[in-house]
Amino acid sequence: MRVSVVCPIKDESHLIPLTLPSFYSVDPDEVILCLDKPAPQKVVKAINVVTRVLGVTDITRIIEVERNPEYRFHQAWVRRQGFRAARNDTILTTDIDIVLDPKMKEYFHLLKGDVKLVSFAKFSLTWHGMIAYLVQKIYRHKSFTGLYMFSKKAWLETEDEDSLERIPRGEDTHLHSYLTKKYRDVFVSDVKNIVVRPKESRKYQYLMGWNRWVIRKTPLWRVLTSSFLYFRPFMLVGYLRARLSHVETV
Repeated sequence: MRVSVVCPIKDESHLIPLTLPSFYSVDPDEVILCLDKPAPQKVVKAINVVTRVLGVTDITRIIEVERNPEYRFHQAWVRRQGFRAARNDTILTTDIDIVLDPKMKEYFHLLKGDVKLVSFAKFSLTWHGMIAYLVQKIYRHKSFTGLYMFSKKAWLETEDEDSLERIPRGEDTHLHSYLTKKYRDVFVSDVKNIVVRPKESRKYQYLMGWNRWVIRKTPLWRVLTSSFLYFRPFMLVGYLRARLSHVETV
C-alpha cells in the first residue's frame, strides 16, 4: 500500500527533530509538510537537516499555502491543501507534536472495502492522557482522534466544503462526520503514539465542547461523562453554550 503522510506545521521548528523522524518509521511513499506562505526559514532549515540525516529528501515535499479568507479555521484549509497535493489515495494525516508508533503500519491493511477511515489512539503524559489510556485499557471502545488515515477519493466524494469553511475548530471531526455518513470507520487502540505538546488551554476545551454540538450533535450524557472522566469542565461549558444558543449545526 502506497501511503502519503500529510502534516501541517506553523512555527514549531523545535519539535521537528523530535517528531519528524517518526513519520518515516511507518514506511510512507511520500511525506508532505504544509507550511504557511512564506515558509518560516527556521522550519525549513529544521526539516532539511532531518531529511538529509535520514536520507529521505527524495520522498519529502514542502508546500507553501496562502491564507484563504473563506476559511474561519486556517488549519482546515492548510491541511486540505496537503490532501489535494498527495499523489496516493491512502493518506495518513498527523500533527508535528506527535511521535508516531512504527506499529501503526501493521494496521494499514484495515483501510479496504467499505472501510474508508482508520483512526489511531494517541496519548500524552498528562492527567488527561493518563486517564484516556486507562479508560481504553479498562473499557475498549470505538473512538476517533485527529490521527487518522483515509481514502482521498472517499474524502473528496463526501466532504461538505461550505460547512467546513464556517467551523472555528474540529476540522478532523468534520471530515470524520461526513465520511462516515456513507462509509465505515475503524479505531485502533493498540498503538502508542505520543503527544509531546500536551497542554490544554481553556479555549481548547471550550472549542472541543462547542464542536461536540455544532458538528457531532453529541448527546448531553456523553459530554457530561467525558467532561467528568477527563476533567475538562470547559468542554461542557462550550457544549452547553452552543446548544443553548441554538447555534446552527453543520
